[in-house]
Amino acid sequence: MTYSGSPNSYFRQLPDLDYPSLKNDRTSAYDYQVVKNIFKRAVLRDDVFDSVVAFTKYSVKGDERPDQIAYDFYNDSGLDWVVLTTNNIIHIRDEWPMGNQDFLTYLNAKYTAEQLTNIHHYETKLIRDSSGTLIQSEGLTVPSDHSITFLDNNVLRTESSITSFSFLEHETNLNDAKRNINILKQEYLNLFLEDFENIMEYKPSKQFVTDSLKKTENPRLISP
Repeated sequence: MTYSGSPNSYFRQLPDLDYPSLKNDRTSAYDYQVVKNIFKRAVLRDDVFDSVVAFTKYSVKGDERPDQIAYDFYNDSGLDWVVLTTNNIIHIRDEWPMGNQDFLTYLNAKYTAEQLTNIHHYETKLIRDSSGTLIQSEGLTVPSDHSITFLDNNVLRTESSITSFSFLEHETNLNDAKRNINILKQEYLNLFLEDFENIMEYKPSKQFVTDSLKKTENPRLISP
């Protein structure tokens, strides 16, 4: 199949369901309404999405939204769902970085000013011996009394090299980590859209109506 044009939104890509209507108590065989199949999910092709060269690393700035990024890279804000899908983002509220005001609102709702200054956890610093051999990796979460003892040039050394992180620093780091995303390059966009459209098609089955519509059974018409 050849992709038939850029969609305005993710929901235009979803196939339809002829679903039993809940508007009344009639038991008519025609008591259906067409709705989007929001449960339809796609597993995308590995040959593109395992390829580093297909993506550009990008850091989300400030209050930047997916639709703004889609416009900047694809000249189409309606392709915001491509930005989200290629980063495996399903719940945008939890998985997209918060802007400054939303982040402050989140912190104020969760912590007091005093709690934000309290220590959340400790992490290790990098330690190497005099020959450059790695003794301790950085970024490992450890207790406050953590130390490490090792032999360096036949001398026994004990190091307690850790960094403390407050609740504010911890939350900031978590939010900032979400800013690191991958943008599918323009030259792979049509391949992605064609593949997505093919995956969204229904295959022949008892419920099949067309490649974009299938009909579910009306439970009120099924005999007990």
